[in-house]
Amino acid sequence: MAAFGILNDLAAARTIDYHMSFRPLFTKIGWSHLTGAANFLKHADRDPEAILTSFDPRENHWRIGFCLLLYRSVQGTLTPTMAAFHNWMVIRYPDEFRLAEDDDKAFEEAYRHSIRVLKESGQDVEMFLLNAVALAVKAWA
Repeated sequence: MAAFGILNDLAAARTIDYHMSFRPLFTKIGWSHLTGAANFLKHADRDPEAILTSFDPRENHWRIGFCLLLYRSVQGTLTPTMAAFHNWMVIRYPDEFRLAEDDDKAFEEAYRHSIRVLKESGQDVEMFLLNAVALAVKAWA
């Protein structure tokens, strides 16, 4: 979240896209939702008995993804590792990226089935796929 904060500040100061794209998106998601867990941990000394009631680890995927988008808006490109993570996000969360369906219905069904299998297989399989994508992108770059 520290990286997110820095990248968010840089993007807000340096890019026009921020106010047209990112700010409305972050407002829609809810700033407190984006930063809630980080603020809870950052200020844990204020109430050491408090409990973080809901934290879905998948939210970190999105926080990292937002960092990548902010980084790209500032730098103009992604590193190979960042590109691999972005590709993994598109594979892992196709509905959220609103990918158009493929005209080949058999291919589309196989693709959607593979996503369901991936989601049902658990985090170890997902991390294996992420590492494989990262290695492939680095080898290609």
